[in-house]
Amino acid sequence: MDMNENDADASLAERLAGVDLDAEIDDDKMVKIWEALTEKEREEFTSLVNRQQIDAILTPWKPWWYESEKPEISEITNDVSEQTKKSAIPPVLAIGAPVQTLTQKVHPSVIFQLAQISLAYVYMMRHLNGEPYGSNLPVAFTDIITASPLVASKVSEIYNSTHEALLVGFCNIDETMSIASKCTLLSDLLAIYSKSMYVAAMVSEVYSIANSLISQDPNFGLKKSKVKYAERRLYFIISIVKQMQAETDPWEFMAADIALLKQRFESEAEAMKSSPGRF
Repeated sequence: MDMNENDADASLAERLAGVDLDAEIDDDKMVKIWEALTEKEREEFTSLVNRQQIDAILTPWKPWWYESEKPEISEITNDVSEQTKKSAIPPVLAIGAPVQTLTQKVHPSVIFQLAQISLAYVYMMRHLNGEPYGSNLPVAFTDIITASPLVASKVSEIYNSTHEALLVGFCNIDETMSIASKCTLLSDLLAIYSKSMYVAAMVSEVYSIANSLISQDPNFGLKKSKVKYAERRLYFIISIVKQMQAETDPWEFMAADIALLKQRFESEAEAMKSSPGRF
């Protein structure tokens, strides 16, 4: 049903008054929204899409790690996605155990594995525009284990440095990733590792994604055993992160390593600009 001329005089908000835009957008709702647009609005929308100017239509998403709010402390429930909506910054889950009760010895490479998990997280969040829950859950989990396969693997890769873990992570995501994209993700990591609570919030959300998948039936086509293994590994990582929070500036060394890698990429980009024929 198309709009008539009298309807077009109403504001777009008035025309969409009967449509719940806060709930998930399905095909029927898309039809109602399209029918509420004037002919001119439809032409403008189509023109923007045809010119690949979709950014002019969508509201830009601002990553929570660039916010100044303090993360919440939250008990874990079966509906983790609802907890996350309460704050721009994910809640730090009230879970974990003393590390010495989980293992006799923590291998030093676990910290470098955490760096790769962090890279997987910021990549996933940018890929999904900050919406990892609902119908995006299987994609979110797949993004994470693609960039950091060790999350859901019984065999842990041994990394000797933060740089090695991150470089492998970049290759896992896309071997042809541009330097600009790598620097964007590294800037994201620098923001997260600037605050100990942000690191805890980040790991909590990765755990929450796996935990949310386990409670789903069906399991979105993912192997439940793999998701459960990821949840157990992430529980261990959260325990380590929380234990390190008691230290002064526990992530200063990680931020320094990330900054050096970003500087390296930026230097490579400058060299390519100044001597394009050599590359």
